[in-house]
Amino acid sequence: MTGEEPRAARREPSPVDHGPGGQHGPGAGAGPGPGAGPGPGAGPGEPPAGPRHAPSGETRPVPSGGASGSPPAGAAGREPSAGAARGAGRPTGNVPESGPESGPESGPGGTKRPRSSWRERSHSSWKHPSNRRRLFILCVIVLLIGIPTGYIVISAEQSRDSGRDKQARAAATGLTFEWPPRVTRRIYEVPITGYSADVAWYETNSWETSKLYVQFTTSPGGLDLFLGRIGAVRGDLREGTVPVADEDAAQVGWRLGAGHPSGSSHAVSTAPTARADWSGLVLDHPGPRPRLEIAVDRSNPEHPMVYVVSTVKL
Repeated sequence: MTGEEPRAARREPSPVDHGPGGQHGPGAGAGPGPGAGPGPGAGPGEPPAGPRHAPSGETRPVPSGGASGSPPAGAAGREPSAGAARGAGRPTGNVPESGPESGPESGPGGTKRPRSSWRERSHSSWKHPSNRRRLFILCVIVLLIGIPTGYIVISAEQSRDSGRDKQARAAATGLTFEWPPRVTRRIYEVPITGYSADVAWYETNSWETSKLYVQFTTSPGGLDLFLGRIGAVRGDLREGTVPVADEDAAQVGWRLGAGHPSGSSHAVSTAPTARADWSGLVLDHPGPRPRLEIAVDRSNPEHPMVYVVSTVKL
């Protein structure tokens, strides 16, 4: 045809090509002979049939097809295997695999450091069981050490404050103008009534006796309440008497009895009191209970002032 290239010339059959009838070239026949493959007519020591050696010593493979470049017989239409498909396109050689566990990572200053694996990164989360266990152990240790230490510190502070208070009370030589502690009032059985004024107290201790000196100003109803709490009534008061000893009064600076002005902040005047303005009683309880010596200044009937000396013998 005009304009078309001539077809490729047929290759001349080589000595190893198939001859007429699908047999090999010269020497190929049905009977035994030199060059035949192993069989009944093969001579001893002869190599099996296969690629023949060229005169120059080169080995030529026996093609199974016709034209050059054509696939071998029986290979047409055959699909590649799964292993060949997976291996297609895979790089060969010393090429590092890419993945979460390989590959350098830039660090501070441009230095290279190995990239942490996904296991290490997952362990850095507090939700990981091992990290939660460590956090729980840390909290237990803090609680076991911190709570007792806090109690010790608080107890030490309270003990030091209590020691300072006791030292200040021991150093005092007169009345302390404040309410005595509730425990002290219970021990010495001095139930001061509420809403009292001029409240002051002083305590002394020795090997055999302890004394509590208390003063307060109250109302007529408060006086009756106080007497009722110690087991007495107003009728038990003896007018014109002051049962508190002079040496006990001097201990705290009291000036009791007729001829001395009233020490109450609600006093009517600063004039000396009369004998009729004073009354008192003594309650000597049996056993370990304290002995009460009570003196009452009623120069102002609306605001009587009470003086109490409670003695406990050890």
